[in-house]
Amino acid sequence: MPSSTSRDRVDIVNALRAFAAVFVAWGHFCAGQGGWLSWSGLYGYTGVDIFFVISGFIIPYSLYRGQYTLRNFGRFLLKRGIRLYPPYLISIPISIFAANAVLRPLTPAAGIHVGGRQLFYHLVFLNDIAGVPWVNVVYWTLAIEWQWYILAALFFGLIVSRNAFLRFCPVAAAMLSYFLIPNDRMIFHTLPIFLIGVFVFQYKARLIGRGRLLALIAAMLWAMRWPTGWVVALIAVATGLLIAFVSFRHPIADLLGDVSYSVYLLHLPIGVSFISWLSHLLPFSGSYIAVIDCVGLAASIGAATVLYRWIEKPAQVWSSQVRFVREHRQELALAAAGAK
Repeated sequence: MPSSTSRDRVDIVNALRAFAAVFVAWGHFCAGQGGWLSWSGLYGYTGVDIFFVISGFIIPYSLYRGQYTLRNFGRFLLKRGIRLYPPYLISIPISIFAANAVLRPLTPAAGIHVGGRQLFYHLVFLNDIAGVPWVNVVYWTLAIEWQWYILAALFFGLIVSRNAFLRFCPVAAAMLSYFLIPNDRMIFHTLPIFLIGVFVFQYKARLIGRGRLLALIAAMLWAMRWPTGWVVALIAVATGLLIAFVSFRHPIADLLGDVSYSVYLLHLPIGVSFISWLSHLLPFSGSYIAVIDCVGLAASIGAATVLYRWIEKPAQVWSSQVRFVREHRQELALAAAGAK
């Protein structure tokens, strides 16, 4: 979910991030409001799957560009941690404050009590495994993302192998675990979605051709008909095809794509707080609730822009300063290339 630096970007990716973040937020804002408004956000949850396809693509793509090897496993996790944690840690007290100081007076059930044990599990992304609730329900996807970082880094050597059989081995293992481990709060349930992004990376890196890419994506589509379901499967496939074959860039999409991670973190505590407060404050708010939802979305984007400017963007800079240690043969190859 956290965006990559500009040099690592494929044009369409930022636009997809922007759409995914707004779609998830809108789905949450419109839930239970009835009529066309509820219908407009009915599939907002699939924005999460768009993020997963993007991560499936961008993580191996970034490792490939950085000439990652397994000896840099710790450095890679450090880089991702520096990028992921600062906005996330800031969003936790914001979520607690919003629930207890803003939403609880309006909806008593919204209040939450947090102890040290619960906060510890937040730090290591183990809430779902330990059966401990998140202070912000969207955090479960960050745990999935972290699991993906670990798997991608461990099996990257196979993902980029020129040997088709070796490339197939992690795919086969992933699909086997997908069918055998149905827990939807662990990485195994979403591996086909991430794999679509991986196949697009392999296509972009010229490890596979267009025909094989389409065949592999079709296999993932068929595999996900159950238990994932056709809606998520089609959204994931569409996302992968857009990354593979479409180039699109727009200043507004770039802006929203940059702040998409922060929007994702803050849209519930900020957006829902605004919507709930205005709905109780303004007369006849039900007749123009769509406008209030738009205000909540704008407030979320505004708060996310501040979080991005002061926390997330500096974290990206700090992360980029952690360099991979190159193998000796890589250094010799680079030196030889520079001498030509």
